[in-house]
Amino acid sequence: MATTVDLTALRRDIASLSAGHQPAAKRSAFTFGLDTIDRVFRHGTERGAVHEIFADAAGDAGAATGFVAALALRAAPGQSLILWLEEDFAAQEHGFPYAPGLKNIGLDPQRLIIVRCPSSQDVLKAAADSLGIRGTGAVIIAPWSNPKCLDLTASRKLLLSAQQTDVPAFLLRLGASPSENAATTRWLVRSAASQSSGAGALGHPVFDATLIRNRQGMTGHWILQWESEDHVFQQIEPISGDVVPAPAYRPPQTRKSGTRPY
Repeated sequence: MATTVDLTALRRDIASLSAGHQPAAKRSAFTFGLDTIDRVFRHGTERGAVHEIFADAAGDAGAATGFVAALALRAAPGQSLILWLEEDFAAQEHGFPYAPGLKNIGLDPQRLIIVRCPSSQDVLKAAADSLGIRGTGAVIIAPWSNPKCLDLTASRKLLLSAQQTDVPAFLLRLGASPSENAATTRWLVRSAASQSSGAGALGHPVFDATLIRNRQGMTGHWILQWESEDHVFQQIEPISGDVVPAPAYRPPQTRKSGTRPY
């Protein structure tokens, strides 16, 4: 049974892990490293902001999660720590972050602190506090579905915390549908076929990404390949030919009556 997050202990642990790192210089924006995307943001993708990423369907949860990890790697300066705050129910539905998989996408598990929370309210409380902890490079926030507590007021609080500390907040929305909030950008991510490098080897991760909200103005749609070694995106064209069947997955489930209410 999960317990409420001890934020004091979390602060202490991060401060200890960050002791050997010099504080990174403040930056107002990060880039995708790809001109076709970067030019839609007049001043770069804001670092001190809330960026919301949705899986288009339940079977796209892995793609959305990988896309969030890639964005966190682009946004977190140097070897700064990345916090991953997720609700227990989200982990039950889509599994726990897997260290070899994280390495495969270019994220060193030693940079990652994962906190599992019993409710969406606890996830948001931990997120608001974590954004202000010295040594944090990015915060990934993963509540399940559309909790009532994640309303316009709560998202504005997250945005204010991100702006004050210049730490990006990535809202990973699994089993959810878009609603009004204070997110600066909103992405809809689908799975896409990767291109093998030959001899049956696995290809780089590929994302079908649509920017459906951009408070700086322009939106767009891209098929993006993630270069795990160099932490950069490359734009590719959709692959023609037969579609490989997607693995089986369960549709989003509602909470049981005995679980903790929002």
